[in-house]
Amino acid sequence: MAYEFNRNNQDLAYTSTVAVTQVGANTATFDLEQIIGGDVEKVVFELAAPAVSGISDTKVLTYTLKDSSDGTTFTTLDPVIATTQTGASSAGVAAKTVRFRLPPVTKRYVRIEQTATATAGTFASQTMVAKLLF
Repeated sequence: MAYEFNRNNQDLAYTSTVAVTQVGANTATFDLEQIIGGDVEKVVFELAAPAVSGISDTKVLTYTLKDSSDGTTFTTLDPVIATTQTGASSAGVAAKTVRFRLPPVTKRYVRIEQTATATAGTFASQTMVAKLLF
């Protein structure tokens, strides 16, 4: 989807910076302040995943958008919105930034869940940044 019609306004209340870890991490929970539908499809979610050294070949970091109606129990959206970073020898993974629109079926609360394969190796902690752009 094109983002040229989005003004990309940022609000610190809708920005979350969290360390990426081997055991996984979640961004802060963002309250879209509406029940399913409304103007949610005009919101753009931006994820800046860091470059992480020390992740060996074929080890994967996965970032998945989850939603919730109560802010406590989160489930993966359908259709799934996710991105991955795969290790490449001693170079680790390259940084990447992805943007996506929220589908109309998105529930009131959203967050990004980061997971790593079981044997991701050791790596220095870096931070992912998640933002909602309006």
